[in-house]
Amino acid sequence: MPVSKLLRQELQHTADECIDCGKCMALCRFLAESGSPVSLAMRGLSSDKDADTLAIRSYDCSVCGLCSAVCPVAATPERMFKEFRNHAQANGLFKLQRYSPLLKYERLGRHFPFKGESIPASCKTVFFPGCTLPAMHPEATTMTYKILKRLDPKLGLVFNCCSKPSKMLGLNDKYEEQLSSLVQRLERKGVGRILTACPNCYMTFKEFNTKLEIVSVYQALKSSGFAPVIPAIKEVTVHDPCVTRYETEMHKHVRTLIKSTGVRVIEMKHSRTKTLCCGEGGATQFNNKGYAKNWSRKRIGEARRTGVPIVTYCAGCVNFLGGKYPTIHVLDLLTVKRKNIPKPATFPFNYLNRLILRFSIR
Repeated sequence: MPVSKLLRQELQHTADECIDCGKCMALCRFLAESGSPVSLAMRGLSSDKDADTLAIRSYDCSVCGLCSAVCPVAATPERMFKEFRNHAQANGLFKLQRYSPLLKYERLGRHFPFKGESIPASCKTVFFPGCTLPAMHPEATTMTYKILKRLDPKLGLVFNCCSKPSKMLGLNDKYEEQLSSLVQRLERKGVGRILTACPNCYMTFKEFNTKLEIVSVYQALKSSGFAPVIPAIKEVTVHDPCVTRYETEMHKHVRTLIKSTGVRVIEMKHSRTKTLCCGEGGATQFNNKGYAKNWSRKRIGEARRTGVPIVTYCAGCVNFLGGKYPTIHVLDLLTVKRKNIPKPATFPFNYLNRLILRFSIR
């Protein structure tokens, strides 16, 4: 299929900028086995047939952005792989049946009984906890909302899905239609600010063309002066979700909040801008479990070398890492008094947690 103007631009940019130094390939199994970014870009430019083949292959990529983060020049390969996915879906090159559990999860989040909102009169700010945080950490979600509500009695609450899965899989039209509908409804109700707890929601809203102010709940909590609980844990290492790779202020806010509890932070070799994917990125596990598990092993391997539990601020990362290594969500650490780190909630309890929270929290 003829490539789009956007894909051709990204292919040309990578072909022009990548110097084939191998730094990204040394860290990424996908690139090590597929080829350097410049070689892939040149293939995509050489023929539409090769571009189609690479578009299908892009579903093995975690689109985590580490390739761009370690690049010594101006190449941004992950943008090329995202456009490959858009090309695949726009031209019907790659079927998404194996992703049906993820797309169903998204669809449920946008419909009753999982969807719901409470927006008081004169409400200007809403708390948007996302899909996975309420499912995995209902107590922390409730406590965080109560803290924010004390700071702003007119705070609203919105249970919905940001449609990140559709965006990530290349279903651009679907994602834009769904998120546009949500944003427009909030704007009509007079909302001007969204507090997000999920980093994927934060980035999805932030990258969307909206006048709404998108603020991380970690920034809000850092500025609030609230008193966190004193955890039983005394030392942790922080896993920065790959979607927040360039959100340096969020990295600082999370660490400041952790340290405010008296907990010491021991950094892993790869963190902040050069963080590793937990394995969930790009939903690669649905198409290539080996690549996803490889990322997970790398991340857990670095955590083990610190000798302390992982704290992260993505419920999806907790879900992906927590079954193999002690991992806690930062909001759970800050707001819920615990003696031990709980195991991630599994089906059907994660769905039940969402429903209970949806109808109990006010």
